Amino acid sequence: MSVAVVIPVGSVDAALEPQIRRVLGQAGVQLHELVLSVNSSAAPVVQAVQAVVAAVGDPRVRVVDSSAQRGAARARNVGAAATGCDLIAFCDADDLVHEGWLKALVAGLSRFDAVSGKTIDVFPEARMAAWYPPATPGDLNSFLGRPYLLTGNLAVRRGAFEAVGGFDESLTRCEDIAISWALTDAGYTIGYADDAVIDYRHRAGVVPMMRQYYLYGRGMSEVLRRFGAPSGEGRSSTGGIRMLKPNGQRASRHTFVGTLRRGALAAGRARGLLPWPRRAPGAVHT
Repeated sequence: MSVAVVIPVGSVDAALEPQIRRVLGQAGVQLHELVLSVNSSAAPVVQAVQAVVAAVGDPRVRVVDSSAQRGAARARNVGAAATGCDLIAFCDADDLVHEGWLKALVAGLSRFDAVSGKTIDVFPEARMAAWYPPATPGDLNSFLGRPYLLTGNLAVRRGAFEAVGGFDESLTRCEDIAISWALTDAGYTIGYADDAVIDYRHRAGVVPMMRQYYLYGRGMSEVLRRFGAPSGEGRSSTGGIRMLKPNGQRASRHTFVGTLRRGALAAGRARGLLPWPRRAPGAVHT
């Protein structure tokens, strides 16, 4: 079966062109099209995307405009709607897929309704590795013990994707957790494909990391307000201290910056539980 790949684009850096070329070069699978969902109306971004598409020169590449509403969830939904393929894969503009990535995801869809693959952390500075918890080895990531897919390394059957309404555009972040739990609540299966590998390129700097984790924390609590907090008894709770329970992920060693990251996450978790309206999701930047 043919597959479409959707890449949300909120800004353009040096990784976009090699990422596009790597996706187009995937062997052992029928890539019908690559949809770039541009989530910015800024002229420099639009022009940069056009220049990259012209340099690549492949008719399978399409560009769609998703800038009417900012956010990665919106960009991915618009991109998915623009293709008629029954199998849809997603990756990010600032990461890099490995050889065999798409073939492994498509193979995973023979066993599951949606699959994610393996993530390799790539840091601009070696010292940054101690700031973050390590990637989950050999399995899906989990939040409070319940597994979820990764939007930057994901393939899903269109029927399942549309049945749950795609990605939740109302969330600050963590639409990957939300769609995963929505799929399993609806009776669909999610799984892991170890051979579907991407390089996840972390941003440099402490402030961008803290902002990112604060927004992650807000998204996590927003997801819990929708689904409830998982419990060991198979029940979910939408109130109480469980809504603030930490996920238990720890960095490889204790550092001051790692403490700042956890603090930003906790602050976001607390903010996400408050009832007043949040701001719009903001620009795509994974």
